[in-house]
Amino acid sequence: MQGQWYSYENGKDQVYVIEERSMSMKGTCIQQMYNDYEDVYRNFFLFDNGNCMTCVALYYRTINVLEKKESTCQTSSKISIEEMCKEISVKELTLDTLFNLSPTYQNCRQSFEGIWQFAYEYETRFTAVCNHPFSNITACQRPGINFQIENQRFYMNYRKCHDVDSSFDAQYRYACLGQWVADNGNRYIVAVNMGEEQNFLRFTCFVDRTDQDLLMTKSRTASCSELKSAREGYEQLRLAHVKSETVLPSCKFPADYMGVWYNTANYDSEVTINDTHMIEVTKPNQGKPETVYYVCDESKGTRYMVAKLGIGGCQVDYMCFDFVRRHHSVIRYRQGRLYPLGDFRSVCTWSSFDNNPRWKYQVLVSVNPVAINCPIRGMFFFEQSGQTRLTVRDGVTKFPFDPLLECTKRNQQLSICPDSPDTIKIDMNKCDTLDYRARNVNYKYEILDYKWRCIAWWSEDTNGQLYTYDPEDGFSKYRCWVYQRDEYGQISLSRSHKDSCGLWQTPHDDVTPENLNLKLVLKNAERQYDNCPLQFHDGGNPWSEDVFLTVLDSGAARVRGDIVWFILFLAAVITAWNGIRD
Repeated sequence: MQGQWYSYENGKDQVYVIEERSMSMKGTCIQQMYNDYEDVYRNFFLFDNGNCMTCVALYYRTINVLEKKESTCQTSSKISIEEMCKEISVKELTLDTLFNLSPTYQNCRQSFEGIWQFAYEYETRFTAVCNHPFSNITACQRPGINFQIENQRFYMNYRKCHDVDSSFDAQYRYACLGQWVADNGNRYIVAVNMGEEQNFLRFTCFVDRTDQDLLMTKSRTASCSELKSAREGYEQLRLAHVKSETVLPSCKFPADYMGVWYNTANYDSEVTINDTHMIEVTKPNQGKPETVYYVCDESKGTRYMVAKLGIGGCQVDYMCFDFVRRHHSVIRYRQGRLYPLGDFRSVCTWSSFDNNPRWKYQVLVSVNPVAINCPIRGMFFFEQSGQTRLTVRDGVTKFPFDPLLECTKRNQQLSICPDSPDTIKIDMNKCDTLDYRARNVNYKYEILDYKWRCIAWWSEDTNGQLYTYDPEDGFSKYRCWVYQRDEYGQISLSRSHKDSCGLWQTPHDDVTPENLNLKLVLKNAERQYDNCPLQFHDGGNPWSEDVFLTVLDSGAARVRGDIVWFILFLAAVITAWNGIRD
C-alpha cells in the first residue's frame, strides 16, 4: 500500500502519500486492526495528526487500486479504535477510489479479450443510442509475444452516428490496471487513458456483471463509486462480440456431414456443418453462449486440418479432426491439439491426437435422428441395478383391470420385435399369463413404460455401442449404451448417466466414477407363439445391410445376404436352362 495515490473527492484532486507509519493529511498511524466487519473492510488504521484522531478503512483491490472510507476527526483520546471505526460502517458514507500514480500495468485478458462492437449513450450529453457497426473495443492478446506491453493495452474506437447529433469520432488507448468483483456480483475494471493529462479524467472505471458481460457502464471521472450497476452510470455501453479474423476455406467436408448436430463431448453444444465450415455454439449454465468457427483448410483421407476462429479472441489456431465415415445418425471423430501455424504435416500428425491407450472417438448426434433397426432383437426378461433404475410410470390405470381375465404372473419385459425393430419397448409390469392355447393373454389397457428408438450402433474396444433417442427423457434425449453378448440367451448392457459413454465403461459395470447409472442383464424369454426371435449384431460393421427372411409365422431366421443372392441366382440359371431345353 505504500506509495503515492490519487483520489478525486468532492470535485477536488487529492494526492495521498502512504508510508510505513503515516499517511499524508491523516497523521501518524498509532493503531491497526484487522476485522471482517460486514465482510467488506479488512484493514482499519487509526491516525493521529496532533489535533484529532481519524479511523481510515483501506481495502486492497488490486496492486494499483485501493478503496477508502474514513470517519470524522475525533478530539477525545479515550475512544477505542473499535468505537472510532464503527462510524465508517454506515452505508451512506462515500467510498473513495485511490489510484497508484506509479502503476504497474496488468494483462488485459481477464478484463477484455477480442473485439467487441458497442452501442453507446450518455446520461447528460444525449439520450439517443449511437449504434455504429465500427464502434468497438479492440483487445487482441497475443500469447508468447515478446512485447508484453501489447497485452496490457486495449483501444476504444468511437464512431459518429448521423442520426445522433452529439455522437463523435474518436479513439482512446487504455492500459489495464486490474479488476475485482464486489459481493453483489458487479465486476469493476480499472484502466488508465494513455492520452489524457488530467488525473481526474485519466483514470477510468468500468462496471459489468460476472453472470453477463453484454452491458457495461463507464465512469466520467476517476471514481468507481459513481457507478452503481452495469445499467446505471455516466456512459452506458451495450456490447456484442464480433469475429476478428477471416480465413478462406481451401477444402470441403463430406456432403453427408451437412446438417445440425449435437456434440456429446461438450455440455449443451450444437454444431452446424456446411460444405466448408463447422460452427459450434455452446450454452453454459451461466453466461452467454460461446461460438467457435472451424474453417476447412486442408484434408487428406479421413484427416481434416481446420482453422479455429473464436468469437472471444483475435488469434487463429489450427487443429486436426480425424473423422470416421458417417453411419446412421452419428459422426465419430477425434480432435487434435492446437497449433499456431497451419502446416498439415505438423497439425495432423498422429502424435497430435490423444495418446491415452484408452481413448475413444467423440460423437456428433443428429438433432433430427432417423430410427434404424436395433442390433439386438428378441423378447427378454431383465434384471437391473445401478444408481437410477427403471420404474413403473403412472398411466391411466396403474394395474389394468379386466373382470374377465385374471393375471397370475407379472414380469419386467424388454422387447424388440419384427413389428417395430427400431424401438426398444419396456413394460415394467407385464402380465405373463398364458391362455389354454399357450398364447399370451393381452390386456386391453396395458401401457408401455419406456420406448427408446435406436439411432446408431457400432463396435469399439471389442464392445458394442448403441445410441437411443427418447424425446420424453427429462435429463437427456440421447443415451449411450455399451452392450455385449454373454451367452446365447443372455445379453448385458450398461447405460451412461449423460449422452456420452465413459472412457472406462463396460457392459458389466453398474456403478463407476464416470456417471454410469444403469445396468441391464437380458435373458431370452421368447415363447412358441411370440413371433419375436432372438437376433444379435456385435456392431462390427455398422455400414452393412443384413437380409432377414421370414421362414415361419412363429419366427424369423437370419440368413446371410450372399447366400440369398446365390439362391436367387441359382433359381434364375435353372429357369433359363429349362427354357433352352424346351
